[in-house]
Amino acid sequence: MLPRSATPSDDRLHALDAHFVTQVDAVTRRELAAHRRRLEEISPETGALVEMLASYLEGGKLLRPRFCFWAGVAALGREPEAAEVEALARYGASIELIQAAALMHDDVIDHSPMRRGRPALHVRAAQQHHQEALFGSSEDFGIATAIVLGDLALSWGEQMAGAVQRDPAPTLRARTEFDALRTEVMSGQYLDILHQAGGYASSPDPERAALSVIRWKTVPYTVLRPVRIGAALMGAEDADLETLSAWAIEVGTAFQLRDDLLSVIGDQDETGKPIGGDIVEGKRTVLLARTEKAADAEGRALLESVIGDGESTEEGISAVHELMVATGAVASVAREVRDRAGRGRQLLESAPTLGTLGRAGLGALAEFATEVESLPA
Repeated sequence: MLPRSATPSDDRLHALDAHFVTQVDAVTRRELAAHRRRLEEISPETGALVEMLASYLEGGKLLRPRFCFWAGVAALGREPEAAEVEALARYGASIELIQAAALMHDDVIDHSPMRRGRPALHVRAAQQHHQEALFGSSEDFGIATAIVLGDLALSWGEQMAGAVQRDPAPTLRARTEFDALRTEVMSGQYLDILHQAGGYASSPDPERAALSVIRWKTVPYTVLRPVRIGAALMGAEDADLETLSAWAIEVGTAFQLRDDLLSVIGDQDETGKPIGGDIVEGKRTVLLARTEKAADAEGRALLESVIGDGESTEEGISAVHELMVATGAVASVAREVRDRAGRGRQLLESAPTLGTLGRAGLGALAEFATEVESLPA
C-alpha cells in the first residue's frame, strides 16, 4: 500500500494504485489461463507448471509494475485512460514475470531456502519429489524444476511485452527499455556471482564492487527500467526520462541497501527471508565491506570464520550482526539510504514538466521502498 502521507490526495492516489494492481492481476490471470490451456494439450503434468507459477506469484507487492505505472502517469500529466492503464498493466505483468524468473534462479544460485515467507520454489519441488517417492535426487529435481519454470516465466514475460501496441515511436522506445532490463539484470547477476567468488578484478575495492552489483543487478529491474518503460510508453520527452533515470538510480540503490540491512536487523515475518541469510550465503554487500573496513583484527577473524559458512551457528551469525552494529556499519548504511532517498525527493520536486499526480505516486512508492526509521538500529 502507498503510505498515507502521499499527496496530492490520499484517496485519489490509493484508488488509482489499487485499480492498477487489480488490472495487473487480471492481465496475469488471463495470460496464465491461456498458457495453461496450451500446456495441458501437451500433458496434465506440464499444465501443472502454470499452477506452480501462479502460486509463486502470490504475495508480491507489485512494486516494479507500480513504478512503471506511476512513471507513465507522470509522463501523461493526468489520470490515464482505460487503454493506457491496460498497456501499462501488461508491461507491469511482464516485468513481474521477469522478476519471478530472476528470483527462482537467484534462490538456486544462493541456496536460499525461503522466499516470501514460504519455501523457495526449488525447495518446494524437492519436497514434492520426496513426498511422491520419485526416482533420483530430490535436490536435483527441485533445482531442475526451478530452472525450467524460470525459463518459462522469462519467455512468457517476453510474449506479454511484445503484445503491447501503441503508437510506433513510444512502443519501440518502451520495448528497447524492456530489452535493456533483461540484459542488465542478468549481467548484474553474473557480476554478483563473480564478486562473491573474488573475481571482480576491474572493481577491486569491495564497496565499489558491491555498489556496482547493485547498479546492474537491482536498480535496472527494480526501478530504473520499469520507470523508463512506463514513461516511454506514455510518450515522455528525453529530458523527463533522464530526470526519472537519475531519480531511479538513487531510489533503487537505497532500496537494495535497505534490503541488505533487513537481512541483519529486519523482522523475518515481514521480510519473508531468514535473518542472516546474506551472512550464510557470503553476500559481498556494502554493509559487509564497511564492517570489514572498520573492524579490528579480532572482528575480521570473526568475519572470515562465519561469512559464507553454510554451517554457521546462530551464535556466530548473531556475533557478526553485533559487529556490524558496533562498527557503525549499520548506522552508516542506514544514513546512506536516507541520503539517497532525500536526493530522489529533490529530483522529483525539481521536475515540473512531470505531472503532479504521477510524481506523488512515485514519491509515495519511494518512501515505502526506502523507509528505515522503523528499523531497530
